[in-house]
Amino acid sequence: MKTVIKVLVMVLFSICLFSGCGRKAGGERLAVYSFRGENELFSISNGVIVLNSTEEIFYGGNLEEKDGMFSDIVAYSVSFYIQSGDEKRILLSNNVEDMTGGTITVAGEIGKRSGDITKDIEIEELGNTLFFELRTTDLNGEKNEYQLQ
Repeated sequence: MKTVIKVLVMVLFSICLFSGCGRKAGGERLAVYSFRGENELFSISNGVIVLNSTEEIFYGGNLEEKDGMFSDIVAYSVSFYIQSGDEKRILLSNNVEDMTGGTITVAGEIGKRSGDITKDIEIEELGNTLFFELRTTDLNGEKNEYQLQ
């Protein structure tokens, strides 16, 4: 009798343990896109867009400057956008400004955003319409704008 109770308890425990295992019906949509780019002044690496049925994540990756091009910067802004005709749809935008009188480093992580970011039509067009824009202001107040597709 004790053996039967032990076996029943173990079977019941196993059923409870494995009841959460298995695949959900319907499946979940998952798409991962990566991007990078460079020009003679800077490069972007490790950019990622993750899309699934419940969440969208846009990670801008890392910005690296070449040859100390941005050594006297006091403010900059970065933006990723999709260009459709004359319309710009911003996916991610960040601004940095030094208020102490010093300079700042442009290189580093660009940032990330999650939420409702893209539309299905835009995803198909990302290869040709995703742009990066860097705007800088130096110690002399001179402003420059750089774009990368």
